[in-house]
Amino acid sequence: MNSDSDLALAIVAGTLLSILVITLLVVGVIVFALRRAIPPAEDPAIAELKSRMAAGEISPVEYEVRVRAIEKGDM
Repeated sequence: MNSDSDLALAIVAGTLLSILVITLLVVGVIVFALRRAIPPAEDPAIAELKSRMAAGEISPVEYEVRVRAIEKGDM
């Protein structure tokens, strides 16, 4: 009778492990899909520069210089 209980315990443990692995895979796929579907937030400083360039307050050349400076961390 001991081998029967060991077999039952192994089946239960295998089933629980399978459920855990499948759940983690499903959650991982959902997280991966959401991260790819949602675009990254734009840097507010770059958004402000775009707005100022659109309003004619800065030139496209000045915009590019400032964006590069922001991306390098100089500002």
